[in-house]
Amino acid sequence: MSRGKNRTIRSLYYKVVTLTLSLSLLPGAAAAYAQAPDKETTIILSFDGMRHDLTQQYIKDGMLPHFKKIQKNGVVAKNVTTVNPSLTAASHASIATGAKPEKTGFVSNEFHYPDTKLTETQDAFLANIDVPPLWREVRNQGKTTATIGFPGSNPKGKKEADYAIYYGQTWSESKLENLKFKKAENWTNTPESYSPAKSAELSIKVQKGKNEKLHLLALDATDNNKTDYTHFYLSEDQTIDESDVSFQANDWAAKDLKVKKGQSAGFWFKLKGVKPDLSSAKLYRTAITSGVIEGPGNFSEEIKNKFGFFPDQDDTPAFKKGWITRKEYEEISGRFVDWMNDVSLYVKDQYQPDLLMFYNPQIDHEEHEFLLTDPRQPGHKEGKSKEYMSYVKWAYKKADETTGQTLKAMDSNDRLMIVSDHGMEPVHSSISPNYELKKAGLLVLDKEGKVDISKSKAYAVSSGSMAHVYINKKGREKGGIVTEKEYEQVQEEIVEVFTKIKDERKLSSRKKLLNLHYDTFKTDLDTNGWSMDSVKELLASSYAVVTDKKENPYEQILKSDSKKLKNSNHTNTGDVVLSAAEGYIVDNHVGSPIRPSVALGSHGGNPERKTLQPVFFAYGDQIEKKKIKRDISVLDIAPTAYKWMELETPNFVDGKPIKELVKK
Repeated sequence: MSRGKNRTIRSLYYKVVTLTLSLSLLPGAAAAYAQAPDKETTIILSFDGMRHDLTQQYIKDGMLPHFKKIQKNGVVAKNVTTVNPSLTAASHASIATGAKPEKTGFVSNEFHYPDTKLTETQDAFLANIDVPPLWREVRNQGKTTATIGFPGSNPKGKKEADYAIYYGQTWSESKLENLKFKKAENWTNTPESYSPAKSAELSIKVQKGKNEKLHLLALDATDNNKTDYTHFYLSEDQTIDESDVSFQANDWAAKDLKVKKGQSAGFWFKLKGVKPDLSSAKLYRTAITSGVIEGPGNFSEEIKNKFGFFPDQDDTPAFKKGWITRKEYEEISGRFVDWMNDVSLYVKDQYQPDLLMFYNPQIDHEEHEFLLTDPRQPGHKEGKSKEYMSYVKWAYKKADETTGQTLKAMDSNDRLMIVSDHGMEPVHSSISPNYELKKAGLLVLDKEGKVDISKSKAYAVSSGSMAHVYINKKGREKGGIVTEKEYEQVQEEIVEVFTKIKDERKLSSRKKLLNLHYDTFKTDLDTNGWSMDSVKELLASSYAVVTDKKENPYEQILKSDSKKLKNSNHTNTGDVVLSAAEGYIVDNHVGSPIRPSVALGSHGGNPERKTLQPVFFAYGDQIEKKKIKRDISVLDIAPTAYKWMELETPNFVDGKPIKELVKK
């Protein structure tokens, strides 16, 4: 039954109850009961990486009808600024708290804690925000909260949302396997087959566990006097029963898998390239993933039983390797988005939280991989750019679908804020601060190529288009070697190193480029699924990134006490903070000079750049059509939510309620 029908039935039920009560209550009391409003929900929906300028262009082009509806009947902000750095974890922490990075502690997507070894880093997506986020503070003030995949809402922390779902673990990466079928033996309870049944084995290596062995059974289910295996089963014990997965070639199917005691995960798979006699057959499967689901009672089991396991988010390497088509890639990514949306709106419908925050990642991912719009980018050609931008448009259209479903699920007194954490800019080159530190003698490697902490004075931790350079200070870092007396001198030396850098690349032959960058690219290839031919093509086209400007690829080189860092200076902040110029992405390679970038999109740099500006829309109860032309910030979202729910705003909040959305 649809959510709309559920709401209609509930509405009729409430009317019957009201009518019945009116027969026994005084007229005034009955009238008051009949006018009692339904419970309202404040919804915050985040589309990671959604650019303001592209969104407006796509609305104008008629691609986003549900965003157009909001823009026509609700509120849209023209000038929205995210925090600095313009990174996912940092921005979402500020969206969720209304506080600047100097208070949240999220100064990057990855950073370094004091009192640890110089090279030890913390993934911000698995860290606790230093000040209470909305879902915790609103709950502490007596309201019910729910977070579905929202960055920073890791339910492993204390006193988080009442209902929380978060990214769990990837137990095994995706794979394409050649299957070898042979005569089926030791199977029981098998259905009829007009040709001898055949079977194959599938071995899955699960991280930190034994290999899982699954069995495939192939049946010729058609009585046509031909050898034609059309029906298949995936089984754990070679006994066909209700627990086994029945499927056909070229159709998606899903399999739950016990990965650990009390924990389950799963994967989607498809038989591809199957010949009727099974002389050739391949099986593609997604990564095996699981999510963390927490809530009262049997909430976790309820979600798993109704919606299945937490699916894989995407599989770009498989697409680039040719394991799957673009259509299949979109089916994988779309399935994840749909799972998140369906669960979020189910929680809203069934549990009616006062605050619901949920998240879609697909725009950010597609832009990182396919934002090919700058002629300086490696591989840029008009036709290829058009193709790649169609992938980005798909992600925006998927966001519009999510928006439409959310609008449909809203009750009359609900209110919605649609936000993004940052935009995205095209990048053409990668820069490596650790390479420069090593070149200057500030970073030392041992014989195995690893950072020698006992001899290194500094180390850089990069995220997107920025990096924190941490000095190996004695008494602050575990195993530190730089004394208090030497500290300022080392800091000045680091600033000088990066101030003098220029991008002076000149045209080189294809062979020279290939030899120069092969070792660097090998790691990227293994991670991203590129073929050697793809590298040759990329390097051959890298002439486009060469300019005569000889610019410094680092736009800002700031000491930790700089006034320009006043909003993000925290104990997690580096001693020197680097921000890349437009068109550059920063990485953690130690042995790499400036080179063509594998990634095509990035963020983390100057949040005032047009391409990095996020979106803001609002729609719902008591929200009138309006275009906000003044500047607002992602810091203003949390205080607006507090006002909507008529709650006390904590004193750590830096943002201000958006006056166009709150009662005076």
